[in-house]
Amino acid sequence: MRRRILSLAAFACLYLMTYGLSRASEAGPVWLALSETGPAYLEAAQALRAELEHTHPAKIEWRTGHWSEFEKSAAEPRAVVAIGTAAQRGMQELFANAITPPPLLVVLVPRLVFERHADPIRLRAGTMSAVFLDQHPARQIELIRQALPKARRIGVLVGTDWKDHTAGLAGAAKERGMELVISRVESAGIFTALQSLLADVDVLLALPDPEIFNGQTAGNILTAAYRRQVPLIGFSPAYVKAGALLALYSTPSQIGTRGGELLRQALAGKPWPPPQWPQEFSVRINQDVARSLGLALDEQRLHEQLRRMVRP
Repeated sequence: MRRRILSLAAFACLYLMTYGLSRASEAGPVWLALSETGPAYLEAAQALRAELEHTHPAKIEWRTGHWSEFEKSAAEPRAVVAIGTAAQRGMQELFANAITPPPLLVVLVPRLVFERHADPIRLRAGTMSAVFLDQHPARQIELIRQALPKARRIGVLVGTDWKDHTAGLAGAAKERGMELVISRVESAGIFTALQSLLADVDVLLALPDPEIFNGQTAGNILTAAYRRQVPLIGFSPAYVKAGALLALYSTPSQIGTRGGELLRQALAGKPWPPPQWPQEFSVRINQDVARSLGLALDEQRLHEQLRRMVRP
């Protein structure tokens, strides 16, 4: 009888320890810090939550708001999701002096911008990851090959920070019998570099560098490319609407869903995966521009071809 009582006591102790550890691992909210409260950021946040709630219904306490609303004095989060560049910077600064900062997942940011601001110590420690806004280089080059089979020289305008970020594009182009022509914007300015580049390429690939492609420059770049009859490949549907031939992009919902998949793995105790390109993507074509260039393009066909041939 005494042995049975001891066994039950040991079992109860083990149960309480295990239950306590389990509850401790689930303690604390998940923060969703938004760079802005605009539709794109809210869409990404909603998609990320929906992905988690498929498998963790009512088990996660969420805190969602503008990044400036969060304070370190609040309940320690299990994890932090920064949506956009401003939120990435804000959340890193908030926990900059923490001995053990909570894991940080960044979504909806270009790779260049993420790496410009990412804490290298946290990256090496595996407590920081990202789902980029831009696309895998092979996917971008393959889209050009499929849509413009006669194109051989692909032009890109880059700032100084892109020096180490064009190798993937150049390699993907070379594998497909194409050449990446890089024009760096120097003190002479964007449009001097652009005019020289347009005279020497078959297609212009826009990269999500806010110093080069922004609200003040995009329209003039598109106009200059169109006048030269050089098709421009954009990185958002807004470029197609403004006059780009086509765009390859991932929607905020697609990026948020992928972020939710990574967060679910981390909350299950698995190591954070490395920063990565989005898996799901969309293709948009400006049919008016395509017709003016004598091209017959189909969005669905291009999308299916890319899904079959390129899997980052």
